[in-house]
Amino acid sequence: MNKPHSLREYLINSIKYLKINPDKLSMHIENGRYRSTMTSGLSMMAIYPVKIIIQDFAGDANTIAFVLYQWIRTHQSELMTNLETNKDAVKFEADIIDNTKADLMFEIELSERIIIKKNELDAYEFTYPPEPQYEPAFAAQTYELVDENGVIVASWQSTDPENKTDLTMPFTSKSSV
Repeated sequence: MNKPHSLREYLINSIKYLKINPDKLSMHIENGRYRSTMTSGLSMMAIYPVKIIIQDFAGDANTIAFVLYQWIRTHQSELMTNLETNKDAVKFEADIIDNTKADLMFEIELSERIIIKKNELDAYEFTYPPEPQYEPAFAAQTYELVDENGVIVASWQSTDPENKTDLTMPFTSKSSV
């Protein structure tokens, strides 16, 4: 599973609190499942809910949700484009510790395609094709979110600055499926 590692790295690099305190971020996967069909290929899909836990967070929880959606745009965009999955795309809970801090839990369901084929040594190999991407119609920009004191609490690279995008589907060659 590659997406949880990608998401963790993205959150740590994007949110100032997690950059300073990466040990306050933990992620858990429970009740994951695999799916495969009786097609001629051996490929399968992993589908799993990921719980993202941030402890002792003193900022606005909306900051985390906002940055999380920026990652979703690139790595699991159907959570935003499919009206059915969009209803429950990002779930959250909070334990209010005191007047300044909370433990936050966000949950999203991820999926990853796993292409399985034999290599030249007749051994099976797993590859993970990229997700379909929305290519920006204009040049991407770096954005920053600041709090009321002007302190940067998050920064990210846009993928569709003016909501003008094209979907680029990564196709695998017929011989690799």
